[in-house]
Amino acid sequence: MNSASFSNLVRDIRQSLAGVEQTIKDREIDFLAMIAAYPTARGCVLEIGALKGASTIVLSKAARAAGDPEVWTCDPFTIPSENNSPAGSFYYEFSNNLQRAGQESFVKVFKGFSQDLAKQWREPIRVLWIDADHRYAGTKQDFELFRPFLAEGAIVAFHDVLGWARGPCRVFANDVLVSEDFGACGLSGTIGWAQHLKDRQLAARHSRRKAKLRRALAPQIAATAPSASVSRLTRWRQLLLRNLYHQSPTPTQFLRLVRREPQ
Repeated sequence: MNSASFSNLVRDIRQSLAGVEQTIKDREIDFLAMIAAYPTARGCVLEIGALKGASTIVLSKAARAAGDPEVWTCDPFTIPSENNSPAGSFYYEFSNNLQRAGQESFVKVFKGFSQDLAKQWREPIRVLWIDADHRYAGTKQDFELFRPFLAEGAIVAFHDVLGWARGPCRVFANDVLVSEDFGACGLSGTIGWAQHLKDRQLAARHSRRKAKLRRALAPQIAATAPSASVSRLTRWRQLLLRNLYHQSPTPTQFLRLVRREPQ
């Protein structure tokens, strides 16, 4: 897919999201579309946490442009929010949003918890998008459940790594960036992502980049510790970090970073 085709795809995706409640920003929409539209591995696209379907639509449209017949999404659609608002099903709204976007027949929905899907999961995964329970235990569980299914070269991405929830940042920093099984990595908006590489020699080429990114995340890690208080300085540091990684990489930059052949 050339740059013009990708730009048209993103434009179409954004139009499809009109009226859909979103927790992802424009630059994050662009990044999700890119990792689904430009495969770095063989396998399927799996989303953990769908909410009203905004990211589901992005992934489905982009994956279809890459030739995938379908994508998977997993959500019980009844999880109460972290601010203790009442639980309630939002599956009807999710389904309607997919239908209006013309994606309902291209999305395989598992209406349940990730641990239940993992019991029957057998497919290799090329994109694993984690945006469900943002608590540390929940985020770590989602990652560990499907990590064994990541294909060589697959991309794992976490939403809200630069948010205030305790899970995404700490799991991304402590379980992904320090692992020898991941290579290319980065931040795009609040999304933290990395490429799974079973060849540790290839992954080692990115060790400095991973270490640099983890150092940059140190204030965020401290801010999301269980006993941390969110000070004005902490908020300023997070804003600075967000601004630093405001722009998503272009497809050319991304593909250059994630290529696996010897350089």
